[in-house]
Order: sequence, then structure tokens, then C-alpha cells
Amino acid sequence: MYFSDLLDGYFARKFDQVSEFGKIIDPLADKISVTVIALILLNLGRIPLWFVSVIVIRDLVIFGCGIYLDKKKDIRLMSNYPGKAAVFFIGVVLLFSMIDSPLLKEINSYLYYLCILLIMYSSYLYYRRFREVVK
Repeated sequence: MYFSDLLDGYFARKFDQVSEFGKIIDPLADKISVTVIALILLNLGRIPLWFVSVIVIRDLVIFGCGIYLDKKKDIRLMSNYPGKAAVFFIGVVLLFSMIDSPLLKEINSYLYYLCILLIMYSSYLYYRRFREVVK
């Protein structure tokens, strides 16, 4: 999923096929996919509720702010690199959670916190950009 998304973005930019619709639907599709996978893994007892809650709340806030900016200012902000890194590591956590391995479970115990740090940092950057644009 993540690699196809990277390729899609790469080719859209390379061939100048970036559209306003794509700027909205691509991140929305990513958020829905990650949320559905996280909820399935939560239901299976593979990942903790607090981790899923952080992911979902962050995505809802970013989506809500994006809708506000689109409707009020006709602006669509691009994602930031710490946010992309957070999504990448969230994907790694979700992948490792699907595999029944003590080693991957141990690695995930550290990756949860890396994800949280990246989510906090990227959320701060999103907030700063949002505040600048709203002014």
C-alpha cells in the first residue's frame, strides 16, 4: 500500500498530473486505509487502543482542518516530511503486528514511541502552517 502510494505520487508529479481532486482524495484514501487496518488489528488484539486512538484523532484533526481551509480559504496544504515519516512507521508497526514474531513485537514496542514522536512533531508543524494560513 505505502509503496504504491509513493509511486502514484512520484508519477503524478513527474508527468505533471497533480490535481486538486488528487490532493484531497489521495490523503483521504490513505487515512481510511490505515484506520481500517488499525481497527482490524485492534480487534484481533495485535495493537493497543491508545495507539489506534492517537492515529485516528490525529487524522480526524488534520482532515477537519483541511476541510476548513478548503471551504474558507480555497487552500489545500501539502503533507510535511515528518508526517510522511510517521505514516511510514505506522505502516511498519501495522505490518509487524500482522506477523507473529517475538522479535517484531519487541521492535514494535520501540516503534510505537517513534511514531508518537513523529506524530507530535508533524502535528505541531501542521498547526503552525494552519495558523499562518488562517491569519
